[in-house]
Amino acid sequence: MTVIAAEFGGLRHHPLDLIAHDHALQMQLCDMLEQIADGLPDEIDRRQCREAASALKFDIPLHHRDEELCLFPLLLERGAGAGSLAEVFERLADEHAKDESFATELIESLEDLAQGGTAPNPDMLGYMLRGFFEGYRRHIHWENTLVLPAARQYLKSDDLERLARCMAENRSTAKSKT
Repeated sequence: MTVIAAEFGGLRHHPLDLIAHDHALQMQLCDMLEQIADGLPDEIDRRQCREAASALKFDIPLHHRDEELCLFPLLLERGAGAGSLAEVFERLADEHAKDESFATELIESLEDLAQGGTAPNPDMLGYMLRGFFEGYRRHIHWENTLVLPAARQYLKSDDLERLARCMAENRSTAKSKT
C-alpha cells in the first residue's frame, strides 16, 4: 500500500489526517471562543482574542477551501455523494459561507479586544460568540461523522494524491495572499 502524503509547511501528512487535525484545532478554537465569551466584559485574555481572530480570518477559510474545492468534488466523483451525501455536501458548503460571514463580524471585535479595546456591548458580543461556536461545533461533528468516514471508505490512492496536491495548492495560494 502506498503512503499518500503531501508537504505542508515542511511536514508530510496524509490529507485526511490533516483535515481531521484541522477539525480538532477548530474544536479548540470553539473552546477558546467560549472562554472569551465567559470572560466578557472584564476578564479578557488579549492573546486568546488575537489567536482566535487569526484562526477565523485565515485557518477557517483555508480549511473550507480544502473541503469545497478538493475533498467534496473527489467524493462526488467516486459516487460517495450519491443521494443524501450530495445534499450534505451542499448544506456544508452553505454553512461554510455563513460561518465565514459570521466570522467576519467577530474578527473586528476580537482584534479590537486584542489591542486593548473594550466591547461596546459585551452581552451582544458574548451572544454572537456563542452563536458561532455552538453552530460550528455541530458542523464539525457532522463532518467527522459523515464526511471523513465516507472519504476513508471511497477515496483510493490516486484520489488521495489529488487531494494532497489540491490542499498543497490551497496553502500556496493562501501564502501568496498574505
